[in-house]
Amino acid sequence: MDDSLLTTLEQNLRTFFGDRDVDLDAQAVVYTLSHAGRDVILTMESAVLRPRGLTYAGFVLLMSVWISGPLETRALAAVQRVTKGAIVSSVNQLERLGLVGRIRSQIDRRLVSVELTGEGRALIEEVQREWHEMEREMSNVLSQTERRQFVEVLRKITARAQTIRKRNQARKSNAPKDAAVA
Repeated sequence: MDDSLLTTLEQNLRTFFGDRDVDLDAQAVVYTLSHAGRDVILTMESAVLRPRGLTYAGFVLLMSVWISGPLETRALAAVQRVTKGAIVSSVNQLERLGLVGRIRSQIDRRLVSVELTGEGRALIEEVQREWHEMEREMSNVLSQTERRQFVEVLRKITARAQTIRKRNQARKSNAPKDAAVA
């Protein structure tokens, strides 16, 4: 989406919600954060990952295993904040590409860990270098001080989101079992 369309959309939102009881600045924070994150990842994914047949989810999985060593699928799901089924799908794709392998636990055969193959290790080392160059290019519009301040602000928002999520989960677990679901 080009800048003029975004500017028009933002003006339309401000006009539409201007006479309602809406905190336009709070709305702008969440909207802009969401769109900025998507724009950055889509840009980096198309420049660095797609030419190699990787998705962002696959990249995060490869990075996690590269940094930590073999990981169980449930640990990978927790890292990526997705379901175990989504991880299995990513692992299947990466295994077809010859980038990862599965290790079944000798203690509990239901548990499966994922490890990098030699080809996977070589690829993630190369991709990570290019990814980091894109990280630098994306963030070079900010001074070092601004980068650190920006990260601190994002950490505050992340902590708030986690607090709200925990509160909502607690409410759900305390709700009567026969309560109607809308």
